[in-house]
Amino acid sequence: MRPVLHALLPCSLAVVLLLGPSASDVQAEPAAAVSGVSIPESVASLIAEIQAKPAYEHATWGIRLADPATGEILIDQAGEKSMAPGSIMKVYSVATGLDAFGPDYRFHTPVHRTGEVSDGVLSGNLVLVASGDLSFGLRDRPDGTLAFNSFPEIDHNYADTGFPGTTVVKDSNPLAALDALAADVRKAGIAEVDGNVVIDDRLFDAYDGWNDGLIAPIWVNENVIDITTTPTMPGEPAKIDWRPKTAAVVVEGNVKTVTGEAAPIAVETVGPGLVRVSGEIAAGSPPLLSISHIHDPAAFARTAFIEALERAGVAIKAEAAGPNPADILPDAETYSDETRVAEWVSPLFSEYAKVILKVSYNRGADLLLCLVAAKSGSRNCETGIGKEVDLLARLGLDGAGTYVFDGAGSDDHGKTAPADETTVLAAIVKEPWGAAFQHGLAILGVDGTQATNGVGTPAAGHIHIKDGARVSPTPGGYQAVILAKTQVGYIDAASGRKLVFAIFLNNAPFTGFEAFLGVDADVSRIAAAIQGAY
Repeated sequence: MRPVLHALLPCSLAVVLLLGPSASDVQAEPAAAVSGVSIPESVASLIAEIQAKPAYEHATWGIRLADPATGEILIDQAGEKSMAPGSIMKVYSVATGLDAFGPDYRFHTPVHRTGEVSDGVLSGNLVLVASGDLSFGLRDRPDGTLAFNSFPEIDHNYADTGFPGTTVVKDSNPLAALDALAADVRKAGIAEVDGNVVIDDRLFDAYDGWNDGLIAPIWVNENVIDITTTPTMPGEPAKIDWRPKTAAVVVEGNVKTVTGEAAPIAVETVGPGLVRVSGEIAAGSPPLLSISHIHDPAAFARTAFIEALERAGVAIKAEAAGPNPADILPDAETYSDETRVAEWVSPLFSEYAKVILKVSYNRGADLLLCLVAAKSGSRNCETGIGKEVDLLARLGLDGAGTYVFDGAGSDDHGKTAPADETTVLAAIVKEPWGAAFQHGLAILGVDGTQATNGVGTPAAGHIHIKDGARVSPTPGGYQAVILAKTQVGYIDAASGRKLVFAIFLNNAPFTGFEAFLGVDADVSRIAAAIQGAY
């Protein structure tokens, strides 16, 4: 288990009510005594029942349910208190991205030439200009949407968390965009490059100050190597495969197939371009996905692009492997329609928001802050935090309950309050991009992290959710705690009312994956009860 696990898994949603500090207070002092609004007995009793469980004896709850049309607070339990949020902080970062770019924005990734072409020979260099397109062909589907996995399948970016069920994106090709660009270069009349190939990654400065890994302007396979370990016969080496395969990285396997319990699989970079996979895998078990983060995205992308060009019939004088020769980059002002020889155009930005929200994609949320910073004229990703704070103020937060440390919600210094989440969610629906945001959330019982929660209940399909979780073991792994299990979003209530909710649970014991799913199910049950009772 990693020192801090992230938020994924099926999660439910959030509601609100002023219940008091403990479950017993729900019945003794109903919310009506504070807000003047009665809580349906079915909801109040369920909240009391769940919060009275022994597992939550030392936990802290926060709940807020509100009607954005009237401004009425329907349920409130510690709604104004700052708490550990987990991935519901992506509500704020995705909103910031949508506000800055709009749902209809598309990433344009061009390839330019720096010299002239004569008889099919380019006397100069090819320059691929990175745009921050995180999919860059990986998730792109023919219908213009982006693919995402739904629970119990978990996105490949979570393959280093220890959670079961991680898998690569279905029917995906990590090199799709590079192959398409290479084919267009050949169609532009270039059969040979008598120069070099270089990645222009000057959109912003690559940033490694957040918890989920390096954020860079160029993304190939979301800057990870997917490594699949498949058991063979007991006592024999396991089969190791990986993607994408390029001259930039070789994966070396040292995993043994065993009978019974297996030692964990470890992935480490042991030298430039060399990744080693070691450990054990149980005979008869399903293949196991691991990932290795790409430490030099520009160099990796350059190698992969040169190989794509060669597959497309473009001869390259320069060696494929090696560093990205950034010192030969031209002045950006020299790029023009005349020098552009290929271009990859992405799906709509709203599709990117959907992927980040539905699978809880941490580095994707962090990337949004870097892109917002770049759009404002800054190369410093931390500028994006300032832009997010500015937007939150415009959407109604006073800055006293919410503290932003990253885009993903992976930094446990970050805090927000149930009331802050519902305030922002209520304000979002009034924005031009509000519908795109709501459409991007996971849907209870339908897709994303919420695909298996609430299935078969009347609430299925009627609650749009962003969920979050933070789990941490103590040193040595002797104990583990759920720092946060949270769910926020929109409820289409049975009466036709449109409600916003936030449910926070902090500081409950973590006793294993299955027990964690039970905690998540408890939160979902509260949400489903609210949907049916209002």
